[in-house]
Amino acid sequence: MVQTQTFRPIPKETKSGLTKVATNIWTIEAPNCIHYRPPIQPRYPYTHRATVIRLKDNSLFIISPIRLSEDIRTDVDKLGTVKYIVSPNNIHHLYMGDWGQAYPEARLYASPRLDSKRKDLTFYKTLSTDEPEPEWSTEIDQCIFGSGNSNGLVDEIVFFHRESNTVIFTDMIMDFDPTVFSSFSRFTTQLNQMYKHTPRGMQLANMFNRKVLHDSLDTVRSWEAEHLIVAHSPWLCVEGKEEVKNFLDSAFDWLKPNSPIVEAAITTIWFLIFLLIIPIHALIVLVLDIVYPKLVKRIS
Repeated sequence: MVQTQTFRPIPKETKSGLTKVATNIWTIEAPNCIHYRPPIQPRYPYTHRATVIRLKDNSLFIISPIRLSEDIRTDVDKLGTVKYIVSPNNIHHLYMGDWGQAYPEARLYASPRLDSKRKDLTFYKTLSTDEPEPEWSTEIDQCIFGSGNSNGLVDEIVFFHRESNTVIFTDMIMDFDPTVFSSFSRFTTQLNQMYKHTPRGMQLANMFNRKVLHDSLDTVRSWEAEHLIVAHSPWLCVEGKEEVKNFLDSAFDWLKPNSPIVEAAITTIWFLIFLLIIPIHALIVLVLDIVYPKLVKRIS
């Protein structure tokens, strides 16, 4: 079990939310939560952050950009020139247009399946392999968690900044502060393994890609990161090589390799969960999180 002292807290020092993690890498902490309803779940308040990496030519690599404010732009411009704006998966794209307008010389990079979702944006390229682009290949590694093609539901690109030994995840791992939730939301987030773990929704989206994801996880482990950042958490990063290793082992315990027979059984169980349990879960959410509050409001 990962001990709480391995998590660096989020400082409250800068107006823009720009926070240094290590050499030439920062996060931008969003001041407000995004309220988002995952499929068949309650609407949750998500803390979220972007990651900024400064390359040796002083260009900036932005992962999962958040809402761009004047304070953020002022502080980011002090670091270097924004040149690469990257969506790590097809859920994290809301503010790419804002950043693209603010930095018209920058290139927008899509994650798999995003280009068809955001036809209003002009993407330079879709990142769909483990091969980093020549522009950053000597400084940043990448790894696709998923099929890397149009068939994957939520393929995620995980990045590794070599100079700072930092790995950056987005939604393959997330964490929350349970005290901000209602009792019902605490129950559903626990049920859906949304605390320092891969959420069940992401597990279901990859039920037929377990072997591929396990190989991707081996790639991430080979990087031997000393810092780990996720997009949604009440802490800044995991610190320490051994602590990152233990954190990955715990977060991805559902990917432990098994014999082909056991793997087939696991896939069958996931499929049955999808067919049987999820509709029941959806009905409970509909009644308790949508219908009941509206009835109470109308009666009052």
